[in-house]
Amino acid sequence: MKEPLLWFFIVGGLLFGADQYFSDQPDQIIVTSNQRDRLSMLWQTQTGKPATISELDSLVERWIKEEVFYREALRLGLDKDDSIVRRRMVQKLGFLVEEVEDRNSQGEQVKAYYDENIEKYSLPVRYSFSQIFFNQRSQQEGIRSELDNGVSWRELGDSSMLNASFISKSEKEITASFGKLFTTQLFTLVQGDWVGPIRSSFGFHLVKLDRILPGEATPLAYIEKKVAADYQQSMRDAAIDTYYRELLEEYGVIYE
Repeated sequence: MKEPLLWFFIVGGLLFGADQYFSDQPDQIIVTSNQRDRLSMLWQTQTGKPATISELDSLVERWIKEEVFYREALRLGLDKDDSIVRRRMVQKLGFLVEEVEDRNSQGEQVKAYYDENIEKYSLPVRYSFSQIFFNQRSQQEGIRSELDNGVSWRELGDSSMLNASFISKSEKEITASFGKLFTTQLFTLVQGDWVGPIRSSFGFHLVKLDRILPGEATPLAYIEKKVAADYQQSMRDAAIDTYYRELLEEYGVIYE
């Protein structure tokens, strides 16, 4: 009994036997009351009514089946080198990291974020104008003559798919409708006068500027919910970036 080598073989044999015994035992899947409550709550959230006993039993059986398949998939290594699983795990970690506490009194933070990003919530210079379209530059004299004689401007020019009037349009929106060439000539417009011919991607136009609305910031009171949502998202993005930077310090990145 005092021989160390004998005890070495005895303990080794016991450990080997225990390992063989437990390795032959099936994995245990424990269905706790908390798990049943979670399934029941999920069912009620989705259907709007509590689960019956038979429905809950069915949910539990479905969960057990899913758990068995999940464990078997892990045992077979199906989670390895799978881009879908990889993206989902990264996404889930991101969700956990970006959970920023919603404060009841966010007013000052939201206002500060609004002030720092005021350009994001500002309207650009906008133009309201009317236009007469014609295909040939030589037509402008006849059109101007008819305007001088009191003919309604809406009856003049050639037909086109363009609107006759445009209200509060930014340079970007005007460019989308007429092309860049037209937009570069906006500075020549005189409020209340027909100016032209102004060239566009379609042809020629006489244009009367009705109004210029200067750029202005949208009051916070009108868009407070949007700004608050943007602020929260910026906090989430910052949390994820900080977490990433901290994790990156623990890894060595080698470019080969």
